[in-house]
Amino acid sequence: MIAHINRFRSPVWAAIWGAMAAVLFLAVSAQAQEAVPPQDAQAARSVIEQQLTAFRAGNREAAYSYAAPSIQRMFPTVERFMTMVETGYGVLINPESHVFGRNTLFGGEVHQEVIITGADGKQWQAVYSLARQDDGSWKITGVKMNPYKGATA
Repeated sequence: MIAHINRFRSPVWAAIWGAMAAVLFLAVSAQAQEAVPPQDAQAARSVIEQQLTAFRAGNREAAYSYAAPSIQRMFPTVERFMTMVETGYGVLINPESHVFGRNTLFGGEVHQEVIITGADGKQWQAVYSLARQDDGSWKITGVKMNPYKGATA
């Protein structure tokens, strides 16, 4: 019996199980992602645009108001929120330009790509996640920033 079980622990079986798990994950992920309804895509873009405008104008309170309650619980004051933004997301405060890219609906949240060009000319890919609130509005639940590597096919 033990020899039979140990056969399934070999490197070959580990590779097979890993490949099967990857295929299953990709299949589930592909089914879980959905197209964003046009009205939701526009609402999400509007929230992002308004927050970027508030940052640029120095309207810290307005910028904070677009953060979801979960973010506001982590950063319970405007000052703490802005310190987090300035420290980790400084390019969002006064970008040279920005362009909206792809979006998807996953797990009930809109994920919106924004290509940001900083004042130094460096480009960033910001992927915003937004969740619909009980009042029907959309709020930002997170932003993941990466150096922009160009468009992919």
